[in-house]
Amino acid sequence: MATRLIAPERAVLTVAADNPDCHQSIASALAAANDGDVISIRPGIYRESLTVDRAVSLSGVGDAGEVRIESATGAAIRSAAVEVRVSGVTIARDGGDVAVDVESGALSLDDCTVEASTEVALVVRAEAQLSMHDTNVLNDAGAGVLVYEGGRTEIVGGRLHDIATTALVVRGPSSAHLTDSAIDAVQGGLLVADGGQLTLVRGTIGSVENAAITVEGGASLDASGTLIADGDGIGVLVTTGASATLRDVAMQRLGGQGIVGMADAVVELARVRIDDGATHALHLIERARLTAEACELRGAGHDAIVVAGTASLTLLDSTIERPAGAGVTASDDATAALTNVRVVDADAEGAVARDAARLAVDGGSVRGSSVGVAWQDSATGALRRTRMVDVGDEVRIGPDAEVEVEQPQDAVDDDAQDGAPALPRGVETAGAPPERPGQDELDRLLAELDELVGLDSVKRQVETLVRMHQMAERRAEAGLPSPPVSRHLVFAGSPGTGKTTVARLYGRILAALGVVRTGQLVEVARPDLVAAVIGGTAIKTSEQFGKALGGVLFIDEAYALSKDGGSSNDFGGEAIDTLVKLMEDHRDDVVVIVAGYTNDMRTFMAANPGLSSRFSRTIEFTDYSSAEMVTIVENLCRGNHYSLEFETRAALHDYFTKLPRDETFGNGRTARKVFEEMLGRQAYRLGNAAEVDSLTLTRLVPDDLGPLPGSSIGAGVGRVDEERVEQLLGTLRELVGLDDVKEEVQGMVDLLTSARRRQAAGLPAPSLSRHLIFAGPPGTGKTTVARLYGSLLTALGVLAQGQVTEVSRADLVGEYVGHTARRTTEAFDRARGGVLFIDEAYTLASGGGNGADFGKESVDTLVKLMEDHRDEVVVIAAGYEREMDQFLATNPGLDSRFSHRVRFANYTPDELVTIVNQHATGSGYECTGSTVAALRGHFASVDRTASFGNGRYARQVMDAAIANHARRTRTIEDPTMDDLVLLLPEDVPAPEAIGA
Repeated sequence: MATRLIAPERAVLTVAADNPDCHQSIASALAAANDGDVISIRPGIYRESLTVDRAVSLSGVGDAGEVRIESATGAAIRSAAVEVRVSGVTIARDGGDVAVDVESGALSLDDCTVEASTEVALVVRAEAQLSMHDTNVLNDAGAGVLVYEGGRTEIVGGRLHDIATTALVVRGPSSAHLTDSAIDAVQGGLLVADGGQLTLVRGTIGSVENAAITVEGGASLDASGTLIADGDGIGVLVTTGASATLRDVAMQRLGGQGIVGMADAVVELARVRIDDGATHALHLIERARLTAEACELRGAGHDAIVVAGTASLTLLDSTIERPAGAGVTASDDATAALTNVRVVDADAEGAVARDAARLAVDGGSVRGSSVGVAWQDSATGALRRTRMVDVGDEVRIGPDAEVEVEQPQDAVDDDAQDGAPALPRGVETAGAPPERPGQDELDRLLAELDELVGLDSVKRQVETLVRMHQMAERRAEAGLPSPPVSRHLVFAGSPGTGKTTVARLYGRILAALGVVRTGQLVEVARPDLVAAVIGGTAIKTSEQFGKALGGVLFIDEAYALSKDGGSSNDFGGEAIDTLVKLMEDHRDDVVVIVAGYTNDMRTFMAANPGLSSRFSRTIEFTDYSSAEMVTIVENLCRGNHYSLEFETRAALHDYFTKLPRDETFGNGRTARKVFEEMLGRQAYRLGNAAEVDSLTLTRLVPDDLGPLPGSSIGAGVGRVDEERVEQLLGTLRELVGLDDVKEEVQGMVDLLTSARRRQAAGLPAPSLSRHLIFAGPPGTGKTTVARLYGSLLTALGVLAQGQVTEVSRADLVGEYVGHTARRTTEAFDRARGGVLFIDEAYTLASGGGNGADFGKESVDTLVKLMEDHRDEVVVIAAGYEREMDQFLATNPGLDSRFSHRVRFANYTPDELVTIVNQHATGSGYECTGSTVAALRGHFASVDRTASFGNGRYARQVMDAAIANHARRTRTIEDPTMDDLVLLLPEDVPAPEAIGA
């Protein structure tokens, strides 16, 4: 049984939906409750959205799950009182932004369950406080708990699980304290950012897809007695000036690094154990600093500790066992100091320093490694009093390294002079360069390039680059300086022009020339390089870059890295910065090719000053000609045992000549799509034939070529349902009033029909914009007309489905940076094949009172989506006439996309009377002649302000009249049928009784 929060001096109000002696709803009990009262809720499902504005306790009666509060229209519980306590209740919300909203004051959840399918399950806002004891949180659509703007949260016991994004987010000057809590089956574990504070005591975090804990933006983490296990990502990521202190923490079987520090992060570890991770136990880059004492790192899947950039590591009294690579690797300008550290059975070096890193090893021991400690390149450091047991070479020091070596007495060679450092047993030498494939392989690859359809200028430029590399090699053999040859390239042009194919060949050609070692192509795009959290981008980019070493890194649509959708977190820019540095650090071991549209690539090149110097050569991929497109189709036919008749080739050439070519034209992909559609039409054509010979099965005839796709909005290729069109137009004509609107929509239908007929006759179709502005006061039928318009476009074959997806600012604009673009895209995707109806669209231009202009970000995202999917979605933006002008001014691209405006005027008094009559008839009431006159007088006297509700106001008047009728007829003992159905003049409310 759930605990009943009842004190003797408090009143107890009982809620039971099936008991007439109790409150039927929780809202009813809340309305009757005073501060300090207890609302006792009996088992049942209560479909309510509660606003708790007084200090009460809601106590569920019965076993767990027997009392459910379910909301479909807003937060299930919105807490705004000094102290609210809820116990023994399951709180559910399906859809929307939030299930439990702590607006102000303090909310305590005891023995509760929050089941959400929302953007966030629980939100704790500015200065509010949430306490959860033994409470479970689930959310299959978004985050678990969000604490921001100074909110505070304490979680004791309980579980956050099955969460689609992040279990707990703490932002701004907010704090969260978790004790004995479990987090599992989530995409992201805990995120603390922007100066927030997170304390974690005796917790468990398991089965996390991304980082278990992320600390960023000057935030701090204090974790003790916690287990992190069986996750796919990083254990703890600390970045951008954040700090973390971990004591008595264990990590096991992680798919990513145990602890990552980057970008001025400060990390302190004491008695931390990291076992059996897939990669590094500790990974420090950039300017991160980490101090660790009495730690144990066992079974790392790679080098146990990596310190790079200008990061620094101080490791004391610790043990490293069985790493698959080195025990400690320091590179770049990093610093690593090891004191009394034991390294056991490392597959590579016990510790190694490369580049200009400094490695100091004092005391401790290295056992069972192939090399004890090594310094390569121009690394520096010291080796003092460190025991070497069962190692291959104890010390390796490169010729340019500067190292002070002092061995323990029992490890000094007998032949060494007293006080003299022992010489290393061996110095590692560079291996022989790989063999080159030879001239025959190069000739074969160049011939393969030459066989590609079209691309004459591309082939010439690639061959020029080959000859430049060959000439550089000959000059080097002759003792002459080699001219600089830029290997990194920009591939600019439309999609489907063979950029990836040429890049793959180019990598193999460079390998044949001996310019790169292996020549493999690693193909990536923005999602492969950019992470969802600050700092993760550098790691992802470095990992992909590492895969390409010795070959080619091909970045498709590279311009997307310089476009972050209005987000203040420039993750794409971080990827570019990382790439520029990596290209410099490994300039002789990788070729980078960036590809994309010509104009967009210019924007990309301007994103970082170092890009233009590294990509000094651009190869332009032009669109295929009509003849080349036909050749591509012929090659596809040849490869799949089909043949084109002479007439079919001529029809194909004519088709490709007339095919509209905009920036999304797919070139080779379009040719393949046409080929596949021809196969489908041939199959349909021959499907009913009783006998078909093998020759007929291989022939493609002109009839197998489909009609041209629309070059404009009105030239869809779907089937026209003339009967349905007329039926819908009849429904439109039957609407009350709206004469101008009906004329506008009829005109749009006529234009679309004409465009289709012109296209069928081989005439050019006019360019029409289907996107509309519905401007006018509320309640004038804008949503109704939008639904009819969507159905009309479907019947005309312009849209696939015609559904109307209704949204407003709240559905498009997120509450935190980065959510808006995603929410807008999700809403747009729901409208694919139909109509996206944006009500009160002008609010996107107002900023909604928020300092961050998330509304503008939504508009910018919409403009791009409308362009990218202009044949899939019709967008209708609705609102007041004057305010819609402000909306159109938000983005320069809106005006051109909404080139048609439909104006909705206020209903006349007679039209409002007609609306009331229609609603009354539908509800089983009738208006007498005198009642109609009274209604007309009512509507004529109402002040028509800008916010006058029109049809909604008419409905309010009818509802009030029905209520007055019920009040009037209540005392009639034996009412006649006329008494029950007739609305009389006295039932018509006065204008002041209805808010206009």
